[in-house]
This record gives sequence, structure tokens and C-alpha cells, in this order.
Amino acid sequence: MSDLIYPTVDLFLYALKSSLNTTDAETEKNKAAFLAQLPSDTQFNDFDIETEYLEITHPTQINFISHNKTLEGYYYAVRLNDTYGLQIDCSINNQTESQPAKCFKILKTEIEQKLNKELVTIGQTWLLSGWLPEKSSHSHEDVAKNCYYALFKDTYWQPEKGTFLDGKVFEIWRSENTNYSLEKATNALNSHEHHVIIAIYANRESAEQAAEFYKDWMGLFCYRSKISWAYWQSRLIKQSLLNHYKQIEANRKITNQSNSRQEKQNITTSRKILNNIDNILQQYTIDLLNLSFQKQIIEINLSNYQLRLALIKEKAGQNNQLDFLEKFSGIANKKYLSQITKDIENMQLGLQLLEDTINSTRSRIEVEKSERERNFQELVAVAGAGIATVSLLQSPAKDFCSKESMKDIFPKIPYFCDYPFSSSLMVGIIVGFMVWWLRKRVR
Repeated sequence: MSDLIYPTVDLFLYALKSSLNTTDAETEKNKAAFLAQLPSDTQFNDFDIETEYLEITHPTQINFISHNKTLEGYYYAVRLNDTYGLQIDCSINNQTESQPAKCFKILKTEIEQKLNKELVTIGQTWLLSGWLPEKSSHSHEDVAKNCYYALFKDTYWQPEKGTFLDGKVFEIWRSENTNYSLEKATNALNSHEHHVIIAIYANRESAEQAAEFYKDWMGLFCYRSKISWAYWQSRLIKQSLLNHYKQIEANRKITNQSNSRQEKQNITTSRKILNNIDNILQQYTIDLLNLSFQKQIIEINLSNYQLRLALIKEKAGQNNQLDFLEKFSGIANKKYLSQITKDIENMQLGLQLLEDTINSTRSRIEVEKSERERNFQELVAVAGAGIATVSLLQSPAKDFCSKESMKDIFPKIPYFCDYPFSSSLMVGIIVGFMVWWLRKRVR
């Protein structure tokens, strides 16, 4: 079925140049991975400056060579602050004859073959476009639907709709990232965002005018990708926080169970548990800060997204209906930011509970340590009193029990004179017991 003239596919993809705590080596690695997307002889000029929008190749548009002579296209690379953006454009090299919707599959395949599989992206958007023949009997939506299913057969058609430059625009979006767990995530980036926009224009003039908006789309889709990426990051961080909390709770239960059985843990074991809790709490605190950082990323990029969308609307004119693009702003504000704010509040309460757990464990250890030291002091005092008594009695006993100085009292206690050491030891034990009893009464 021939439905569309000059069908074109544009892939906008984004990769981080640097992020929080990125080393110089990691930044260079990210740069090299991005450069690998472009032809090897590309002149790359990425100046070390902070900028909202910087074209980083010369020439700015680099034509790519296809083995299929019916195709044409180009690369367009930019840097938006800490993020690299790349547009790969591919179209049928024929602006007079209408083409079947299935040709979009050829264009998408051509683009995918030129992608560097090792480049880890934070988001991407597919933009499909073309214009209808003058006497087309098909509706814009039917054509757009056929184009969409030519590329994504395993997904559903539930688009948001609008108008743009006398054409009809359809947006299909879903996020699979929120269903990913920390264990299933192969990397910390947003590679599962499904975002497709299909623009069906009324004529060639409208399509050519729309091409002037590519730079605007580059910025808008970048902010959108970073918002989605930051929200997915926040979900992974939240799961990490919950895992840390569970680990600390498990350690706390060990100490509580010992107390409920009136068992005294070894000081070394208690300190090991405390150190373990301290280490986990440190990671918990770092994750909590990272969660707040993701919230700031969303806030900054949401503001930029809204500003860029306002500029696009102003540039396009009042006859355009792009309100459907504002729905993402509402989702980011009411769902993403609200959810992260609530998570931060809950996790801060969890942090207080964890700190209480550490303080309780530390106090318990100090009490056990003090008790053991006091018991040792008791032992030293009692033993000292007994030993001193034995030492004091043993020598006089020998003198009193000798034949020369035998006293009347000692002959009455023959055991004492026969076994002076044992007798002295017995008296020492009695004295030690009395000392222990008196100290206990006084305490």
C-alpha cells in the first residue's frame, strides 16, 4: 500500500558524558564510546566548556554511506551540558513517488546497523515523518498506525494526538524501567524507554518547514530522556535503600534475640555487628543523598523541558496543538517528583530508626563492657584479699606452731598446725567471701 511520500526516520539518542563522581578516565571512555557512533574520519571538537547546546563535529551534518542506493541520511552530534546527543537521519531518496508504510522497517534497520552496540544510552526517541500524496484517500491516523506497526509489531497503538505545521502528530510512549529490579538491571542507565513520534504532513512545504525544528526536538527529547532516566535511577536507589534497611534490621534482631534469651554476647561479636551496621548505614546515607540528587535532576530538566516546549510552540505558531507533549510534564511533576519526595521523607525516618538502633547497640556494648570490667575488679579485690590473708597467716602460723613458741590456742587446733598452708588458704577463702559479700551489700 503506497501511502507516504519521502518517508524519513530520525533516531535521537542520548548518552552521558559525565555524571556524579565520574572520573576523568570514565569521562574519556564515555567520549570514546560516543565517537565510535560516527565515521572514523570525523573531526570532533568538544571544547571543555559548560554550554547548553554545542555542535561538536565538522561539518555539523555528516552524510553516511549506505549500500542501498535508494537511501540517504546523515549524522548530527551535539553536547548539551553533561550529555551527548546524536541524531541519525535516514530516508528514501525519492521526494516525488509515494512509498509503502513497510519501507520504514528498511530505514529503521539501516539506522540500527550503524549503532555502536557498546554505547550505553540514557534514552532515545524515534521520529517518523513524511507527507501524504495530494489525492490520498487514507486518514492521517491510519497511515501513522501502519507506519508504527511496520516497526513495532509487538506493541499497542494508543497514541496521544496533536497538530503541527498543518500535519497530524502522534506520540506513543511507555516505560518498562519501573518493572526492573536492582538484580535484573545490567547497568544503571535508561535503555528501555519506548518513545515514538509520528508526524504526517499535508505537503512537502510543511515537511521542509518541520525540518527546521530538529534542533528544538534534540533539546526537548534530551530533557525528557534525562527526566525518565533520573526517575528510573531513583527506583533503583530506593530498592538499594530498602535492602540496606533489611540488612540492618537482620543484625538488630540478632542482638534482640540474645537479649530476650538473657544471653550475653561476646564483646567481639557485638562490636562486629556494630561495625557491620555502621558500614551499611554509611551506604544508606550515600544512597539517600543520591536520591535527593535524582530529584534535583528531574526538577532542573523539567524546567528546561517546559521552557523548550514553550519556545517550540511560539516558533510553530498558534494554529498548532502540541498540548499532548505537556502531559509528560504533568507526569514528571505529579508522579515522579511527588514519589521521590515521599520516598526521601520515608527513608529519612528510616535513617533515624537506624541511628537509634546503632546507639542502642553501642550502649548495650558499653554496658556489657562496664559490667565485665566491674566483675573483673571484683575478682581482683576478692582474690587480692584472699591472697593477702594467706600470706599474712602462713608465716605467723609456722612460728606459733613451732615447739619453741607453741601457744595454748594452737595445740587445741592440731589441723591448723599440721597443715598450716591449707588452713591459711581456707581462712583466705573465708576472708575473700566476706569481702565479696560486703562489697555487694555496699553496692
